[in-house]
Amino acid sequence: MTHDGPRYDYTGPDDEDPLILSPAMQHAIGPKAPVGFFNAVSVAMAALIEALELGIMPPDAMPIPGVPAAYLHPMPNDLGMIEYHDTQTPKGRPAYYLARIVSPDDFLNNL
Repeated sequence: MTHDGPRYDYTGPDDEDPLILSPAMQHAIGPKAPVGFFNAVSVAMAALIEALELGIMPPDAMPIPGVPAAYLHPMPNDLGMIEYHDTQTPKGRPAYYLARIVSPDDFLNNL
């Protein structure tokens, strides 16, 4: 079986990870995260990495009005969206800063 798509080759501390996790994201996907939620976040993160490798905007990206270079990316199973921001790694490569998970409950509680 061959894989013709892009490859994400993270080899360790000498290389740079294109996804930078905020403390809130680290907590959200920590060891106490439900498996289904962790899987949904992982799928969304893989889509963001693939878009970075291809040099394209993720197809499901939704700009956040009034916040430059900030977007929402949906997670599978309607579990929420990941808020992310365009940034760069310390070596100047394109990266995304994953700020937080936006839950549908966030909107319902503010009505």
